[in-house]
Amino acid sequence: MKLVTVTTILALAASCNVSATDFGDFGISIYGGKTYSSDIETSRHQTYELEDDSHFGVSVDKYVPEGRYGFYYSKTETQLTAYPLNKVEMEYLLFQTAVLRPINDDLDVYLGLQIGATFMDPNFIDSDTFFASGLYTGFEYNLGAGFHLGAEARWIATILNNNSKVSCDVDPDTKNTCSWHFDSEVMSQYQASATLSYRFSL
Repeated sequence: MKLVTVTTILALAASCNVSATDFGDFGISIYGGKTYSSDIETSRHQTYELEDDSHFGVSVDKYVPEGRYGFYYSKTETQLTAYPLNKVEMEYLLFQTAVLRPINDDLDVYLGLQIGATFMDPNFIDSDTFFASGLYTGFEYNLGAGFHLGAEARWIATILNNNSKVSCDVDPDTKNTCSWHFDSEVMSQYQASATLSYRFSL
């Protein structure tokens, strides 16, 4: 709700710079939807299933002819299916760039790349930061006055590797001290979102 309020205020403040034929050079978008996560395997070959859960996000983009680029932030909180008391909060900060193609005067489709970091904060072990990248695609429909409504699918691939930070004995006969330790494991997550954007010029 706070994100919607902030976006509305910014839209009203900048509305004098937007015409019906010019959507503007900058865009602020808010996202809401569901995140679907793949299973992940630790360095001791334990497999965890993460619950699918909701997410919210926001992005700020610069629009150029037939494209855009900017930053995307998103947050979700999930839990281990077999251990529901074990929560994992995830935040994503990604630089993104996309190619835009008009379908007609009011409808655009886009396809883009992203690169950045995933911040993972479990409630049962120290937090950590991992490299992330991926693809995203979607469409936006012009509602008028600079507002656009759309839908988006986003794939985020996070490389889980904390060998450099955590000392771990991977011998299965020793006491399990590596229940959340990864060695170049790739976690794939898929975000399905509804989007609301506002474009403006400064």
